[in-house]
Amino acid sequence: MISNDRQAHILAVAQLMENKSKTLGKSENYAQEMFCLGFVHDIGYEFGENKNHELIGGEILERTNYKYASEIKYHGNPHSPYHSFELDLLNWADMHINSKGEYVEFEKRLKDIEKRYGKTSEVYLNACSLIEQIKEKNL
Repeated sequence: MISNDRQAHILAVAQLMENKSKTLGKSENYAQEMFCLGFVHDIGYEFGENKNHELIGGEILERTNYKYASEIKYHGNPHSPYHSFELDLLNWADMHINSKGEYVEFEKRLKDIEKRYGKTSEVYLNACSLIEQIKEKNL
């Protein structure tokens, strides 16, 4: 079951993706699609564990022919073989919303992840790499 904190995180990611899309001059329809992408990005938590929620969510959404299933499947993965602007936007938003659904700068998000998983965890190390990649893309 998805926790209340996770629900707050999901909704905040969705809203941030919609707002960022509008700031970038994208259409209203595109901004709505990005809201939906943010809203379903962590659906895999309902069916799996933290370490595989992306894959599970992506595979579920692939079966429904969801347009952005690959973005779900590869979000949070700095070594992803798949690349798209939407994946970059999702990762950018996900790394700006903490586990309580609050907007934070990257450094504070990393501290949150470090506190929950540990500095040597795969989750933390991937987040560090992902944030470096995001910064290089300058969204």
